[in-house]
Amino acid sequence: MQAPVTRLFPAPGSEQPLEGLYLDHRLHTRGSPGRPFIFSNFVTSLDGRIAIAAAGRNTHTVPGAIANRRDWRLYQELAGQADVLITSGRFFRQSVTGEAQDNLPVGNEEEYADIRKWRIEQGLSPQPDIAILSASLDIPLAALEPYKQRKVIVITGGKADEERIATLRDNNIEVLRAGPGKQVDGRAMITALAEQNYQSVYSIAGPAVFHTLLATGAIDRLYLTIAYQLLGGDAFDTLTRGPMLNPARGMQLVQLYHDAHSPEGAGQTFCVFEPGQP
Repeated sequence: MQAPVTRLFPAPGSEQPLEGLYLDHRLHTRGSPGRPFIFSNFVTSLDGRIAIAAAGRNTHTVPGAIANRRDWRLYQELAGQADVLITSGRFFRQSVTGEAQDNLPVGNEEEYADIRKWRIEQGLSPQPDIAILSASLDIPLAALEPYKQRKVIVITGGKADEERIATLRDNNIEVLRAGPGKQVDGRAMITALAEQNYQSVYSIAGPAVFHTLLATGAIDRLYLTIAYQLLGGDAFDTLTRGPMLNPARGMQLVQLYHDAHSPEGAGQTFCVFEPGQP
């Protein structure tokens, strides 16, 4: 963690410490009471894989060849700046089968103690709240038990199953409706989050949720780690999953860093994008 990264853009280049690299972005100050700042983060292989099939699993997993502690450190720093994390019902279904990648950040490990301390110094709660986007409301209640000390809300569509909504509410879980159909509408979700007084929203869900956010213009910033590993394979996920985006969503590079130290024998870049202006 002590080895620096090299800033490539904007010029001129310079070496910077890895720790604190993303905390310096102060994303928790960028939102407003009526419009939260929404950001997302992915790590991908050089050939575009964010998750792959693996033996003995029912769901795809982040490839071990691209997962690394240096990228994970920055993932935690982004969580450290969030009022609320957006995840999906799928994550909690994976949790009960032992297929989830990890617990929801910020991690309790000693190496992230500085991030937890930073949150408190910034006037944030000890941990970000959790917002679960789900059309089916198939959320195992047992999987929520590790997060009972955190506020958990569920966001669903207007035509969601009433019995499942009642079950969640009977277990003291707040359910918000966002959109007229069964699926969550991105614009209505922003309104719902703003009404909860959230100003900094970190989406850590997968490609389907990211597509929803893109399609409705909800994403303010994308953090993308590109690990220089070529994986191949036929069963994999990429950044988005859903109907063709028409028009395409242009993104502009605002920051770029080179990390020569992970993955071993390869390297990676840390990219920061914001939506382009037509």
